[in-house]
Amino acid sequence: MPLTAGIAYSLHEGGKSDQKAVILIHGAGGSHLDWPAQFRRLTGYTVYAIDLPGHGRSTLPGCQSVEEYAEVLLEFLADLGRFQAVFVGHSMGAAIALYLALEFPQHVAGVGLFSAAASFDVPSGLVDYLSSPASAPLGIRLIRERLITSTTSPELAARISSSLHKVRSSVLYGDWLACARFDIRQRLNQIQSPAYIACGRHDRLTPPSRSRFLADQLPMARLDVIADGGHLLPLERPDLLAARLTGFLDDLHAALENPALWIKLPKKDPVQTDEE
Repeated sequence: MPLTAGIAYSLHEGGKSDQKAVILIHGAGGSHLDWPAQFRRLTGYTVYAIDLPGHGRSTLPGCQSVEEYAEVLLEFLADLGRFQAVFVGHSMGAAIALYLALEFPQHVAGVGLFSAAASFDVPSGLVDYLSSPASAPLGIRLIRERLITSTTSPELAARISSSLHKVRSSVLYGDWLACARFDIRQRLNQIQSPAYIACGRHDRLTPPSRSRFLADQLPMARLDVIADGGHLLPLERPDLLAARLTGFLDDLHAALENPALWIKLPKKDPVQTDEE
């Protein structure tokens, strides 16, 4: 995998030279592989699927706040020679995308937010459990209980369990501490970036109410609630959601060329529940 500013990433070069690149940001304890190929190879777009510091093949140490992760991503963007991108995140990755849109709007053309929240209800005791290798297995059990629902396939459940046990406990500790510290609920109305939001009806970590709150507060947001989805949406429904994201990106780039097009769009779409 290529390495830029200490960040490892996969690259799909499919976009026009004047288009904004898409940067995929995984969640806590994850890697770029948490984005299936349908996302990493979006038709018509250049896509960077990254390993955050401390994760996957990246060489930088892990961070302990969303702000730190965001600063690293800005350095990554600059080293790519790009001024602006569309940041698409899952869970903690969505928090990073939101923070970038809030604090560095000049670098954010739009955001994609999967299983997102303006603040997280981190399970009680989780951060303390993860602070010590001896108690980390208890923390991993708590995470697994929140991630895996009745709609999660046995194959995906096994994959998640295996992945969690491969991540260093210090990295999991830093990620969940970052989630526990994150809270921008009172500042959401300052974000002006167009947003695509998707959540799963059965998500126990970032329930649909969190995404509805985002959609209510963000001035240009579209929301999908996936009827049979949990927290692991990109892995659960990759075909559907990659297609929805592509549609948002197409509209976004059309509006970047002609901002008046956004006037013709509703502030936010009605909640769309997928029943397929």
